[in-house]
Amino acid sequence: MKIGIVANCQVQPLTKLLSALNGVETVVAVPTHLFGTKQFEKSEETFKDLIQDPDAIVLSYAHELRFNDYATQTLKQRIPQCHTLTNIHFSGLHPDITYVGDQGGRIQSPLGDYHSKIILHSFLAGYSQADCLRRFSGDEYERLGYYHEFEKSATELRGRDSQLDIQFAEHFIALLKESPCLYTLNHPTPIVFQEYVLVIAQYLGLKAWRQPTAVLPNYLAHSTWWPIYDEVAQAHGLNYRMPMVFKQPDAMGGKFMELGQLVCSSYQMYEKARNRLSNSRQATALLTQPSKQLGTP
Repeated sequence: MKIGIVANCQVQPLTKLLSALNGVETVVAVPTHLFGTKQFEKSEETFKDLIQDPDAIVLSYAHELRFNDYATQTLKQRIPQCHTLTNIHFSGLHPDITYVGDQGGRIQSPLGDYHSKIILHSFLAGYSQADCLRRFSGDEYERLGYYHEFEKSATELRGRDSQLDIQFAEHFIALLKESPCLYTLNHPTPIVFQEYVLVIAQYLGLKAWRQPTAVLPNYLAHSTWWPIYDEVAQAHGLNYRMPMVFKQPDAMGGKFMELGQLVCSSYQMYEKARNRLSNSRQATALLTQPSKQLGTP
């Protein structure tokens, strides 16, 4: 079986695990989060060769028309064996995360593309770092609507899933309360990809095995790690807890940061980017509506 996967940053772990299955000859990844780059163009050429085979199967996340030939509507018309599957994006356990700027031109924080709404809003509103730290509390999370984000995000995920060929939303939501499933709102951990590949394999008529998650590869671990705040974990009855420690992307040093360090480093970076922030529509919206989920993954 020859498979092409058209997806975002989740494409690499899926490709790695599907490639290991018996009966799979080759898997070609098309990383749409790199759309327009040289790396994307290289994968595009390999994908074009793949789909010359009439028996090739394409698995695709739902993509908008701006992705041109890789928009879902276009792929479905071009390739008879094109099957859509779940893009895992879930803000319910990380409601404090946001982006600033459009994809490919985002303003950076000490954690890369990811920003804390509370820290960013505190800086923009002129709060001291000490005042910012005090805002990380259950009362503040309640005021910002963070506890309502779980059900809202679950409803959105189920809604997106209902239109797809391969559906994983219910499996994913069931996992959330038992194990750490996300490094950030759109970067799943190995346990998620383990279960996801089992679902995909069943759909394709392939045999897969449940392996110990500790041995599974996942390059997304090299990016940002964002903790689930204790109050959020308690509100949703999670059967695990995480330390209030953040990890930088490896490309930025890969250091663990306690909350105070993150606030201090963020303020320093935001000061240098003050002009860009003042011209950012997301930052402006956050200043007026700090509870709003901003940006796009």
